[in-house]
Formats: sequence, C-alpha cells, structure tokens
Amino acid sequence: MKPSTPIRNERGILTLDFIFALLIGMSFTMIFFALTLTLSLVEVTQYLSFSVARVSWAAHENRSAQIALGNAKYAELIEKPVIKTIFGQGWFRLPARPDFGDPVRGFNDEYQPAAENDNETFFGARLRIEARILDINIPMLGSSKTNPETGVANVQTFLGREVTTTECREQFNRQRWTNILQLSADYQQVNASITGDPNQVVALITDNGC
Repeated sequence: MKPSTPIRNERGILTLDFIFALLIGMSFTMIFFALTLTLSLVEVTQYLSFSVARVSWAAHENRSAQIALGNAKYAELIEKPVIKTIFGQGWFRLPARPDFGDPVRGFNDEYQPAAENDNETFFGARLRIEARILDINIPMLGSSKTNPETGVANVQTFLGREVTTTECREQFNRQRWTNILQLSADYQQVNASITGDPNQVVALITDNGC
C-alpha cells in the first residue's frame, strides 16, 4: 500500500463544489423572495393609489380641495397598522404625498403632448415606490443594483375627475353667458346685472349644467 499524500488525498473534494452550489442556491432564493415580495407590495401600493384617486375624483369647490381630500385619504391609509408595519421595515419606501400631476391638466401632457388632443382624461394619483429590498449584495457575485433607478417605479391610477364648482361657474356658465350677450345687442341690456345694477332683474347664476 502506497502511503497517502496530501496532494493525492481526494477526501472532501466536493466541498468547494457544494459551497459554491449552496451559495448560488441561496442567492437565487433571496432574489426570488425579493421579487415575490416586491410584486405583492406593488399590488398593495396599487390599492393605495386607487383609493386616493377615487377620493379626489369627486366634485368640490376647486381642484385644490379635491387634491386636499386625496392627500388626507393617503395620510389616513399609510397610518393603518398593517400598512405601517409592511412599509416600516425599510425594505420599501413610499412618498410622503401622492402626485396628482398638473392641477389643471393632470398627467395629460405626458400622454398627449400634441396641442390638438383635447381628451383630457389622465387624472388620478401616482405613487413613486422604491423597492430597496431589490438592492442585494451577493458575496462573490456583487450587487444586484447597477442602476440608480433599479427598483423605482410609478404606481398610478387614472379615474378622471368631476368638474369643480369654480370650473363650472367660471369656465362654463360665465363663458356661455358672455357668448349669449354677443349674439344680439338686445342681450346687452341685462349685462348691467353683472355689475350690480339693482334695476336689473336678470342675473347670472350657477346651475347643474356642468
């Protein structure tokens, strides 16, 4: 029998292969868990954006009041124990407030850049979520985040919105009144009611014509 030497000793030869395979397996498990949890919480964020968009959809005195209702609903939801626990672990980050786009046109400029497109329907709420859990640093393989925007996405809901009282009064009824006055000189006689003439019995009022 030949004496055993360290070079010819084959005991534990699969140890390195096992360690490497175990490392790869655990890495894929971590990535799968992170992706699964991210997709699940994106759906939760989608519910948040829908709730905020639905509240800010209803008619109000002006657009600022509609947005204020949406912000109040968002502040209420993120303080719920379940939501606060889920997003309070540092794995995910939600904005302090939702984004409603331009107060007048919403997000229409992003989807309808042409001036002739007047179908302004992109009104709603947008939440910019940051999935910090996707920033994984795997030993020997490096970081999973090579781009600063990795794990950052917009979750949004577009429901449109009801016209506000101010828009109904100023942009619809008052413009209609002005156009009616231009139809005939006889209609100019009632125009003094707008300036407060007590002798005039005709006045511009706001109805539900919007």
